[in-house]
Amino acid sequence: MGKEKDQTFIDFPYDLLQLVVSLLPLKDNIRASTVCKTWHEACLSVRVPDRPPWLLYFWKTEESGEVFDPSMQKRYYLEFPELSGSRVCHSKDGWLLMYTPNSLELFFFNPFTRDRIPLPPLWMAYDQRMAFSCAPTLTSCLLFTVTNVNVDNITVKTCCPNDKEWNTFVFQNQLPGNDNITFEQIVSSNCVFYCLTDTGYLSIFDPSLNSWNVLPGLPLKHPGSNGCFMTQHQGEIFLIYMYRHMKPTVLKLDPTSCEWTEKKTLGGLTIYASALSSESRAEQKQPSGIKNCLCLPVFHGFKRTCIYYEVDEESMVSLKWNKSDPYANIWVMPPPNPVLNKLL
Repeated sequence: MGKEKDQTFIDFPYDLLQLVVSLLPLKDNIRASTVCKTWHEACLSVRVPDRPPWLLYFWKTEESGEVFDPSMQKRYYLEFPELSGSRVCHSKDGWLLMYTPNSLELFFFNPFTRDRIPLPPLWMAYDQRMAFSCAPTLTSCLLFTVTNVNVDNITVKTCCPNDKEWNTFVFQNQLPGNDNITFEQIVSSNCVFYCLTDTGYLSIFDPSLNSWNVLPGLPLKHPGSNGCFMTQHQGEIFLIYMYRHMKPTVLKLDPTSCEWTEKKTLGGLTIYASALSSESRAEQKQPSGIKNCLCLPVFHGFKRTCIYYEVDEESMVSLKWNKSDPYANIWVMPPPNPVLNKLL
């Protein structure tokens, strides 16, 4: 009886321990692995690392392009006759959101299966941003955009893949400044949409409450910023400001105070950044050992590829970042075993 009272979680039966830790998200799996040697072995035995996304480059015709796999350093050729005259707007869970300006046609497109899901038509400005919550094959998928900003009101629209028309919501404009404001980043996390203006203010749209709220504080932004990226990881919101001649500024939104705090490191994350949508991955279990990095698309010589910039407080390297065409590339999650034509 006394022996049973002295038992702790460290004495947990190994097969049950494996079952328990197999249900944990990768981030919690990594934390649990630090308990002791037995837990470390159990966590490693069931750990499934996040697969990195692939970088999809659209060629000028928009009917063809190439996909770059950063983990294997391979590139593949794809033809997209279905996308003639269309531009990409967002990417999530392996799906692209596409828009055809001439016909106002919006649709989801899977570049690997060629599946296509139509959406209600909508006029979109060139710099208008959109986001969707999850794969359009799921009933919980919700598409969101801000369609109009004036001195008095902000108009947002939502729809689901099977809707015949858009739902419209009009909120009082609580943003400081005038009506000449654009939303340059929209991120979906836990069924809520985070919308960042070009002036740095963050608004939150909650579809469950049909509410729109503006956070009071501004993120730390040094003079000379020439672009930004925003993403989420397991509900945590990250914002990166880029500069031409200095290191990026990395900020994280505190969920309790709703204030931005500057971070000197990504804490093991790798952020795959692009203007229209960015992806995040926890510590990568692969030969390259990629972690704590910002991965950015670049055009190097005659090749479309990406570079890794290590986000570390001890790093003395400044990243010379030049803003590029936002519609030229986007990160997309590939299926487990894609069949593609490899480029030489």
